Amino acid sequence: MSISFLKKIVSPSNQLIIQMGTPAFQEQQQNFLSPVIQAIINSHTIEVKYHTQSRDVTTNRCLDPYYLIPRDHRFYLIAYCHKQQRVLTFRLSRILNVTQTDQTFEKQEFNVKEYFKHTWSIIQGTDKVHFKVLFSKDIARYIREEELFVKPKLTEREDGSLLFEVTLNHEREFLQWIMQYGTSAEILEPVHYRDKMKETLQSWLKMYQK
Repeated sequence: MSISFLKKIVSPSNQLIIQMGTPAFQEQQQNFLSPVIQAIINSHTIEVKYHTQSRDVTTNRCLDPYYLIPRDHRFYLIAYCHKQQRVLTFRLSRILNVTQTDQTFEKQEFNVKEYFKHTWSIIQGTDKVHFKVLFSKDIARYIREEELFVKPKLTEREDGSLLFEVTLNHEREFLQWIMQYGTSAEILEPVHYRDKMKETLQSWLKMYQK
């Protein structure tokens, strides 16, 4: 993502409050953060035009916006989709247009913590995978202060290293997070993902040896 300050929310005094990035392929994008926040506060249904990147399709939908969630320099909207008749996650930068309606809604018994239970960031799956990762002594203190969306089990070892255990429903974002720590993070379990990391590193090495 190319970080820019083209999108923003301003206060009545025109002071900057929130800065957002713009997708790399666009020079400028219209800011829908403010109307979405207003719709959440007022419990108003919104009509949106949304682009689904995985299927490369654009659809019109009516959404009851529940929560706005920041993840990895992006905002995601948790909303009840009238089209799918269930709660879904929408990336804010993929919303192409927003129209507020006069229709109001109630969240009923929706629980956002339960919705994201065992979810590392945004991507959700149906599996329950228990990871054990060993972080070296040098970075253990930084891992302890990480602001996470799940609750890991942390066990300090005698040599100062840190055993990190967490159960997740999808692995991709977690593995990407681990990679940033290089040789200071070692997957112990499951063995399948340990082997998968090994294969990834070997393919990287082949690419850079060309």
